[in-house]
Amino acid sequence: MQKSILYLVSSLVIFSSCVTPKIHNALIAENEGAQSALRTQEIRNLKLQSEVEELSAKINYLKARIINLRNDSTQNGGALIILQEKYDALSDSYDLLASKNSREMAEKAKETKQLLEQLEEVQSDLFAKEDELSKLSLSLEAKEEELKLAQENLESRSTRVVELESIINKKDSIVTALKKSIAKALIGLEGEGLTIEKRNGKVYVSLEEALLFASGKYEVNSGGVVALNKLANALAYQNDLKILVEGHTDSIPFNSRGLVKDNWDLSVMRATNVVKVLTQNPDLDPIQLTAAGRSEFMPIASNTSAEGRSVNRRIEIILSPNLDDLFKLLEE
Repeated sequence: MQKSILYLVSSLVIFSSCVTPKIHNALIAENEGAQSALRTQEIRNLKLQSEVEELSAKINYLKARIINLRNDSTQNGGALIILQEKYDALSDSYDLLASKNSREMAEKAKETKQLLEQLEEVQSDLFAKEDELSKLSLSLEAKEEELKLAQENLESRSTRVVELESIINKKDSIVTALKKSIAKALIGLEGEGLTIEKRNGKVYVSLEEALLFASGKYEVNSGGVVALNKLANALAYQNDLKILVEGHTDSIPFNSRGLVKDNWDLSVMRATNVVKVLTQNPDLDPIQLTAAGRSEFMPIASNTSAEGRSVNRRIEIILSPNLDDLFKLLEE
């Protein structure tokens, strides 16, 4: 091996002048690798030699032991029997331990199987919980979207409520102002069979029979015409009003062979004639007025006394602000 290396080195020296640097470097690397392998082999040889010497020493020792054992066969035979007994005892112990170990391993395997089954159940439950959580998450997102829509709807409703309140306040202001203007126009008549009330967002003008009609008649008397003209002047240009004129009677039956045959006819005719007087004012739009007869079926006092019947015989003029814009907003 050394000769080969020397030959290789010599060859490198001889041909180094005629080879390229790349080949030269490769040859040097190959030489270094060979030297390293040589050193490794020498180390292995030394190790093997040491092992051989150690084994030779052990062989010599064993040979000496064999000679001693042969010379002491009786003693060795007894020791062998003792050793055999010990071996048998150890073998029995081993079998016992092996059996016990097998049982324990079987129990451990069973326990491990149970744990694996429990683990599978837990994993399955976990997957189910994750799936449920995913569904809940989707449901939560849907609820959040619903909440967002509800909030937007609430904001829209709040805006509409504000608009409604504004319209209602405006109408209420109109009704309040209207009541004042009518009270001012009819000043002096209140307490003389005239009452003016603000109820349910409307103005109720109630005129007892004595202010407008003779007993049992439906033509408006001169004093009633004056009062109604004042009322018409107060209502003029109030284009945002609806005016309902209702005729009311007491419960005493009205018998006549003329045009008016009962309390229904009397209440309707009185309401109609009041409307006719009011519409003589050219500034009051007739389309705003409605005449209605209620007969004796909407009393405001008991018909068992003369005073109560006198109060029930009346004309009620109900003034209502036009709520079309309010209804339109509610329909949106």
